[in-house]
Amino acid sequence: MPVKILIADDHEVVRQGIRTILSARPEWEICGEAVNGQEAVRLGNELQPDAVIMDIALTGMSGREAARQLT
Repeated sequence: MPVKILIADDHEVVRQGIRTILSARPEWEICGEAVNGQEAVRLGNELQPDAVIMDIALTGMSGREAARQLT
């Protein structure tokens, strides 16, 4: 069963780079991408990823606050 990963970053090019690197591993699955803290929390609760790769300086809600709400 693949490890489900959620990516949260407000820069498209960063999300693309992370997605490209992680997608090379067949045992890892990108289950979702968020562009801000609120979306990261919503998708985290909805998708129940095994891991979240998140920028701490997201727009709206910071990545730190989003991480607090997800744990």
